[in-house]
Amino acid sequence: MAQIIIGIGSSHGPSLQTPPEGWARLADSDTRDPRFDYQELLQAAPLGLEQEIAIEVQRRRYASAHVAIAELTKKIIEAQLDVVIVVSNPHRIRPADHHPVFGVFRADSFPVTKRSNEPFDPDARFLSEAERGRAREISETPGCAELANHLIETLISDGFDMACTDQLPEGAVLDDAFVFPHDWLFPELTIPMVPILLSRDLPNQATPKRCYELGTALRKKIEAWTEDDRIGLIASGGLSHQVIDEDLDKTVIKALKNNDADVLCNLPRDALNRGPGTPEILNWIAVAGAMAPSAMTLVDYLPCYRSVAGTGHGLTFGYWM
Repeated sequence: MAQIIIGIGSSHGPSLQTPPEGWARLADSDTRDPRFDYQELLQAAPLGLEQEIAIEVQRRRYASAHVAIAELTKKIIEAQLDVVIVVSNPHRIRPADHHPVFGVFRADSFPVTKRSNEPFDPDARFLSEAERGRAREISETPGCAELANHLIETLISDGFDMACTDQLPEGAVLDDAFVFPHDWLFPELTIPMVPILLSRDLPNQATPKRCYELGTALRKKIEAWTEDDRIGLIASGGLSHQVIDEDLDKTVIKALKNNDADVLCNLPRDALNRGPGTPEILNWIAVAGAMAPSAMTLVDYLPCYRSVAGTGHGLTFGYWM
């Protein structure tokens, strides 16, 4: 029978991929981000953020983030995993795409492009798919279609309506959120992956309670898998961003460290949606449900501000064993 060996939670995104000398460009992009009102954030921002965006502070936090990534990599290597299940969110929804609340990507392999050695382009979100894809080297990374199929069938039997994706449009690659573990957490390993998709967008966004319940059910279904596989769960993304909310981050981290399901299940929706990326906290809640009663060990929390408007990323790293 399969067993869950480890759970991992890791932030992803440009604050990891971009050296601090480039964070000012990320901040400049924030002023043009259509998903929030930068001037409104600027007026409401707490005092003292000038100190938070000092380059020496940013360099220290960037270095600490990469130390944390190395710690998670060590844990994954020691776990000797056969399969990883990556819980995250599609970031680029095409107009013709279906956008389910919950879904599973079922395939024997996935088209991917390596991002870890490329400079992050903060204006890429404004480009078309064709423009983003130019000069892109596409390769393949392995999936585990049999386990994906098992999870789809059994979770539906448990009352979770799981969508299924078998193939991406021609020329498209798997979302960076799901490729992140292969690029950053275990770049020297080849571990088959099953992506589980949670919508982070309103109105089709599950409640925290429903995500925790999905995690609880997911654990049972993994343990019922007939193969003798060592499986890891990875929550890719979070915590608060592109608008940092330290109070929310600290509330979530405390609940994860204390295995406090009541707090996790009752996080207010307005707080979870203050920043466009902040709903990625739902990924951590799902993995916490799967790993319960184990509590999360925090590796590090780093509020990486990049502007006096409070934009940036609450980088967080932790694991369950």
